[in-house]
Amino acid sequence: MDRDVLLHGTVLGEPEDTFLFYVEGDIDVYADALRSVDRIREFELTRIDETGHYVLLTQRRDGLDDAMFAPFQRTGVVVVPPIDFRPNGIARLTIIGTGDPLRAALAELPDRIETTVLRIGEYDWRQDLFDPDLTDRQFDALSAAVESGYYESPRETTVEAVADRIDAAPSTASEHLRKAESAVMTAFIRLREVS
Repeated sequence: MDRDVLLHGTVLGEPEDTFLFYVEGDIDVYADALRSVDRIREFELTRIDETGHYVLLTQRRDGLDDAMFAPFQRTGVVVVPPIDFRPNGIARLTIIGTGDPLRAALAELPDRIETTVLRIGEYDWRQDLFDPDLTDRQFDALSAAVESGYYESPRETTVEAVADRIDAAPSTASEHLRKAESAVMTAFIRLREVS
């Protein structure tokens, strides 16, 4: 699968939960995988376009689900959808909370679930509407380019000046800018296609 994103879920006190996923890729392979999992009670596929589908499914909760999400079921902590399941087995999610409850939730995750905090700061829901998933260096290069007038018309600075601002070689700065521009444009087109 190219994308597997948990958009919404209903988790009640019952042993079964209902989730809405957005998936991109070979939907037949995805459906076969769902059929092979005993705890998936039922699912329904809805085609959106050539590669995108919604998947509504009901599944029985298991120990891994409880281990992953039980620590976040507390006052002062909110898991904000979507949860992006990557092909490499990594799940990316946003958790909002106040200091002590959030620290306690992260500390209670089992050792077998490796966690990495990617960003700490103020939450702005609008950012999730358009997130090109830039690396820190790509963001730094893009930010330096915007601040110094690289994208003005006529251009007010050079790649060399951007490179100086981020302490990189001009060829490296140029590569960061090209990759960032590609990611931003791709994310923008996807956002427009969805809307």
